[in-house]
Amino acid sequence: MTSNNVTGAEPVEPSETTPSKSVDDRLIDELVGRAQAEGLQLTAKAGCSSS
Repeated sequence: MTSNNVTGAEPVEPSETTPSKSVDDRLIDELVGRAQAEGLQLTAKAGCSSS
């Protein structure tokens, strides 16, 4: 077995490009719609805490 020492790290380029804002917005709309359809509450009443 051999050991390779790495002295310097090269920057790693992401393999995928960053999704556009319109894709993010569509995903958010879809997820919120699904949650609301299932009766999930995504926000709390004012003054409530989750402690």
